[in-house]
Amino acid sequence: MYLKNFDRSFSPLQWQIILTTAQIARDLNLRAFAVGGIVRDAIVLENHPSPPLHKDLDLVFDGAEKAGIKVAIALHELFPASKLQIHEKFQTAALSWQDANHAFEMDMATARREIYAYAGANPQVIATTLEDDLWRRDFTVNALAIELDQQLGIKGQVIDRFNGLADLANKQVRAIRTGSFEEDPRRLFRAARFAVRLDFEIAPETYAEIMATTSSGIHDAIGGARLRSELLYTLAEPRAGGMFTLLQKLGALRCIHPALTLPSDLSNSFKHQWRRSQYWLKLLNQLEIKTYAPLQLGLELLISYLPAQLATQLDLGLTPEQKTRQHKLADLIVNLPNLTNFGLKKSDITQVLQKSDNPTLILAGIKCKPADRRIVWQYLSQWQLVKSPLTGADLTQLGYTKGKQMGAIIQSLRFAMIDREIYTKEDAIAYLQAQK
Repeated sequence: MYLKNFDRSFSPLQWQIILTTAQIARDLNLRAFAVGGIVRDAIVLENHPSPPLHKDLDLVFDGAEKAGIKVAIALHELFPASKLQIHEKFQTAALSWQDANHAFEMDMATARREIYAYAGANPQVIATTLEDDLWRRDFTVNALAIELDQQLGIKGQVIDRFNGLADLANKQVRAIRTGSFEEDPRRLFRAARFAVRLDFEIAPETYAEIMATTSSGIHDAIGGARLRSELLYTLAEPRAGGMFTLLQKLGALRCIHPALTLPSDLSNSFKHQWRRSQYWLKLLNQLEIKTYAPLQLGLELLISYLPAQLATQLDLGLTPEQKTRQHKLADLIVNLPNLTNFGLKKSDITQVLQKSDNPTLILAGIKCKPADRRIVWQYLSQWQLVKSPLTGADLTQLGYTKGKQMGAIIQSLRFAMIDREIYTKEDAIAYLQAQK
């Protein structure tokens, strides 16, 4: 297959960089290739009238040790506005552009073989050819490559060693080889991401291998930075809820903890709760209410389906604040019905809820029953924003002394505003006089 109009998914700057990269590789007597998603998406979107621009460009170089690093250093010298990161151990480098007009990253990898000392370990890397490099990859649709040319952009037809073009046409995610899920559990998450993102099915033999791998328990509660990264990558996807639904079906959530089970009923599924959390965060940000990083919130929502004592023991790099929040969240969800069942005033409910931070309240609100959710949302979007109509300066002019008493008065006026007992400064003054 020959790719037509390969340049349509690149900005003018990106295309200039690709041509320059190909020239640098040629000058260094190296071969340069676009590999993986950059090729896959070009094929999928070949007839799209306006394909989206790439944000991640994956390039591979063969012909020498540390080939990717050598090209990256030379390219960085020509484009000093980029930020260069080098990973000597893996013979890779990354160049990123982050400004008002450009936001994308180029991964510059040396064609390599990977040797895993044990399941889930970081691989040992040996430089090799592109043909060997494609063998180490995860799925056939991600093992497509095309050689870059310094004048034309691309040279020759798509390189397809594993019938990835056929799997693209048949909309299937198929592992390149058996045993890949055992050696690297990240591929479990990648399988779910690609299947949902592309609306593909997981090929039957790949599905069976995934189920055999997860049911074996080899990756149970593996933890670590690599698992955390996979979870955050998945949470960042627009269809994250559907991906986690599939991950549960595949048994891959055992990588977090064997006891983790997300709600399966449609009305309260993780899929819908994750969507609700994004909606709440968006609205609260519009109200300029301090909230929390969405992906961190999603991670906490995910592990909150474990008992708090188990969630806080996970090796996922949780901060002390996040661990404490798991216990507070569990208590809050238990106590929320008490706030709606006993006819409490809004100010009484506010006094209870203001003891929790916004992330805890958002998590509780998206997990609890609808009646309790309304109360949480009213507090987050309305009651916590209410201020006393009288300031400390106003009270001083009225003859009140600064100190704890004044703070208590301001708080009582705020609660009166929440309960709609007062509305204006005049109402507040009359309210205070009535209290004497």
